Amino acid sequence: MQNKLKSSTLVNDPRVVSNDNLNKKPSLSTFVTQQKTSSEANIQKIIQIHPESAKGMAQKIAFSNNQRERSTKSETQFLYYISSVIRCYMTPEITKPIQQVREHLIQSISAAQYSKMKNSQQYEEKRVNLPSISLKKTIVFDLDETLIHCNESIKVPGDVILPIRFPTGDVIEASINIRPYAQQVLQTLSRHFELIVFTASHSCYANVVIDYLDPTKQWISHRFFRESCVQTEEGAFIKDLRVIGNRLLSDLVLVDNAAYSFCMQQLNGIPILNFYDNKSDQELLYLQNYLMAMKYAKDVRQFNQQYLKLDRFGEFKDPIQLLETLFKEYIP
Repeated sequence: MQNKLKSSTLVNDPRVVSNDNLNKKPSLSTFVTQQKTSSEANIQKIIQIHPESAKGMAQKIAFSNNQRERSTKSETQFLYYISSVIRCYMTPEITKPIQQVREHLIQSISAAQYSKMKNSQQYEEKRVNLPSISLKKTIVFDLDETLIHCNESIKVPGDVILPIRFPTGDVIEASINIRPYAQQVLQTLSRHFELIVFTASHSCYANVVIDYLDPTKQWISHRFFRESCVQTEEGAFIKDLRVIGNRLLSDLVLVDNAAYSFCMQQLNGIPILNFYDNKSDQELLYLQNYLMAMKYAKDVRQFNQQYLKLDRFGEFKDPIQLLETLFKEYIP
């Protein structure tokens, strides 16, 4: 399984960046971590996974956006992330967004299997003890493809153009897409939780983007960058939450579009679908509902285990089987 993961999830992942690249002429690709859209080959591979099972599932499951909006509080807790995945596996037509959601589940399965590897102790030398807080729980947000997307070129229209100054003194303009409702959700959640951004990107880029999202520095309390990540032998950057000192894991969650980012603390992870440029994206609103429901949980890990069940994803290789086994009560 390790070799398979290395070829399909880690080595080909754009977040895996060689340190040798830092000695080359600065470019955004060196300082920004991203998960790009799927190649056509990968897309076709995903489409062909168990087509008969997918067809049968499409006939059994029926979740509409209207049903989702009318859900009760209890249903909303479940419907975050999982219902988006179920709908995409049940939908007969194949579109690029549907392909991306299907692939996201497959990557989450691979990340869950990767998490069974030996526990790293690299976090000890990276730990930063934060000041005590009155708010009980802390939400850690990833940046790229979670809150924003940095386009490959300024020629690609974005919501805002930001100047990025590299340590060399070079300045490059970056075209940034802001995920819908990002600032609204950050403002709302900051009233109830401590918010932290933990990104595998470099600070020279990430600080500029975070300053744009939170211009008055009232919502995001702390920032962690690539140097705080634990790097695997394959070169992937893992966010071991133990580097955040003076916070209990029972009160700490990481929202990240890349499931392997929280593979060290799987039950502290909350997945979110990749964001690139979808102006109708509402995943942050669904996430907000889930997090607000989690506010009074005694242990966030038990809450996530009950509704997301990520700790069991590693038991499956077939995404259809995973959905029908773990979430069968939600399939009519």
